[in-house]
Order: sequence, then C-alpha cells, then structure tokens
Amino acid sequence: MNITPFKASYPRVELITSPSSFFSNIKFHYNEYRDNGIFKELGEDGYYVYRIKNGKTSQTGLLTMTDVKELKRHKILKHEKTLAAKEQQMMHLLLQRKALVKPVLLGYKPIKAVSNIIAKATSGKALLDITFESENESHEIWVINDPKEVELITKSFGKLNKAYIGDGHHRSTTMRLLSNSKELGKEAKRFKNLYTAYFPFDELKIWDYNRVVNIAEIMSLPEFIVELSRYFDIKPLPAASKPKKKHQVTFFIDAKWYEMTWKKKYVVKKSKNKVVLDSALINKYLFEQILGIKDVRDDTRIKYYGGTLPLSRIEASSQKKEKGIGICIYPVSVKELTTIADQKQTLPPKSTWFLPRLKSGIVAKNL
Repeated sequence: MNITPFKASYPRVELITSPSSFFSNIKFHYNEYRDNGIFKELGEDGYYVYRIKNGKTSQTGLLTMTDVKELKRHKILKHEKTLAAKEQQMMHLLLQRKALVKPVLLGYKPIKAVSNIIAKATSGKALLDITFESENESHEIWVINDPKEVELITKSFGKLNKAYIGDGHHRSTTMRLLSNSKELGKEAKRFKNLYTAYFPFDELKIWDYNRVVNIAEIMSLPEFIVELSRYFDIKPLPAASKPKKKHQVTFFIDAKWYEMTWKKKYVVKKSKNKVVLDSALINKYLFEQILGIKDVRDDTRIKYYGGTLPLSRIEASSQKKEKGIGICIYPVSVKELTTIADQKQTLPPKSTWFLPRLKSGIVAKNL
C-alpha cells in the first residue's frame, strides 16, 4: 500500500462552543471556517493517530494519504456499488472546497510494527481532544512526525497488499474520477491521493443494519405472515430481540416480535466460495418476491437503521406507519465482507454499519 504523511488542518477547539453543531455542518462550511482562522495547519508532514472513545470502549486507527491508484490496482477493495448522482454531488463539493474533510475508513490486517508506534504515540498528550457530550463520545488525535517512525510506518504499509473500505465508497470513486479527469488538466494532480483512516480489523466493529418497511396498499398483515411462512420457520417471541445467529431474522409485526429461521433450501450454497447473506435473501424473497419491490436503493417505503440504535426505535418507526414491519438482520462478519470484496463482488445496499463513525473536520487535508 503506497501511503504518505501529510500536513493536517485542524480546528481551534477554544473557538468551538457546540462541537455537535460545528462538525455536522463542516463539509458545507469548511472554506468559511478556514478563511476565518478557525482551522490551522500543522507546520510539518506526519501521520495521525485517531482514537474514538465511547463509554468504556475505544477504537484507534491511523490517518494517512494513500495513492488513489491503489483502487485500480485492487489493493483497496470495495464491497458496495456507488450512485452516479451522489458522486456528482461529492465532486462539486470537492472542487468547491479544495479540501478533504473526512477520511475513507479502511479495515486491514494488523501490522505489529505500526501498532507499537501507535501505542507509543498515544501514551503522550493528544494534539486534539474533542468531546461530544450528547453522544458520550470523545475524539482524540496524536501526531507521529519522527522521521524514523514515519519511514517505518511507510515501509510497513508498503508490504500491505489489501485494505477494505468500511465507509467512503463514494469519496473513493469520486477522487479516482477527479484524478483521471482530462478536463481538469494539471488541477487533477490535487486529487491523486485519497485521505484514508486505517483501522485494524481488531479495532473495527461491523453492526447489523436493520429495516422498516411499510406494506400498506400491498397486502394485509395476516397475508404477509402467511407469505413469510413459505420461506421461514416462525416462532413468537416474548420480548423484543435481535437474531442470535446467521440465517435467523427477527420481525416486529403488529406490535409483536417473531423469530424466523430461513428454511434450508433458501440458504444452501451453490458453490464452495459463495457467501449467502441474510440481507440478500431479504431483498430477493421478501422485498422482491413477496412485496414486489424491485429496487431497494430508491424505494421510499423502506427505511434503514444502524444496529447501534435501540430496538425501541424500530418499534416506534414501525408503529408510525399504517402497516409498518420491523426487520432485524444478523450482522455481516469480517470474513464474509473480505471474501465478497476479494471476489470483486458487492454486498446488497445497507448491509453493514461500521464503527467507528468518523466525524468530518476533526482533521482535514487542504488540497
């Protein structure tokens, strides 16, 4: 992996009165904040350790720049398709802002030498420490700029052959398009490097990504349960619950929870390396076959909820709709994600909810 250090632009914490409000708007107002002196740039290049602490848990990664060509070389592997409209919107923002304010989240196999340097860096005082009280979360940044440590990190990552996108598929694709743009001429060089956050797999968490679908005007709730019985073995639940294993799905229907297990014929692998995902089965049999929903990306009857949200949120969202159905799916494993990416395939939309969730503007890179 061809990575390089960079000069970070970071906010003057003493000028921020409401972190939640400030950072939620940063992608639209970064130029304004930078021009007004709210952001300052570190004088020398370095790598940056990024740690997010939430309660008793913490996740730590490394901020770098990575050659955008690693996408073409298939060293940075994706698992989601991108939407042209979103790429266009992001392209406009990047050209206008001339800065990268949020890194692409990448998962990778831990590198011992890098982990040791990160541990040493985090034993000292942080360059930046921002607390989001409403989320009970803090974001800390340390700089690594010792020449020997920078060189060791660069060489260590040079031996890394694969990293997997957890979040930032559209940012990655947009940067690649801009870096290859003939219309931009020499300006295209600004976009030759991705802004990346490498988190080892033991510091990443893949949560479930759940759904609420409104089946009003499609069928009645009793009809829906009868249809489900063709695909699942159904068991009522005494209380709200998420599935406890793969190929088990829990449903919230008419104020009641059900545990449903896919019938064997629907989960049989057709080849040795094929991964059978519950999200793909839900899309194929529930949304397409039962409900007639062909494109889950654009259908407004389906809403998605990250697995860190409480089940009460699924219940409330379902009950607000005329015939709302809550659907909880067992999370995708790291092995499933990497297997699919290695085969140059993609997961169904909204299959994974990654932690950490990086904030825009904690550390930025001016172009």
